[in-house]
Amino acid sequence: MVKKIIPLADWISAHYAAQLLSLKMERPIQPHYVRALSKRKHNPVRVQEMGNRFLYNRDDILGVEIKKRIL
Repeated sequence: MVKKIIPLADWISAHYAAQLLSLKMERPIQPHYVRALSKRKHNPVRVQEMGNRFLYNRDDILGVEIKKRIL
C-alpha cells in the first residue's frame, strides 16, 4: 500500500490555530476549544495525527465562524 504524502504547510498546531482565531474574532480563544471544533458533528475541522499530537487544517480553521454568546 502506498502512503499519501501530506504537505505539512497546510496543517497547524492547536496553539497556533487558537492564535489565528483570536486575531480573527478579536477576543481570546483557548487551544482546547480548537479540539472541540474538530469533534463537532456539523462541519468539523479536519485533524491529522502526528505522533502524540494533533494538527489542524489551516483552511478549516480560517473558515470557522464563532458566534459570540449573549449573556
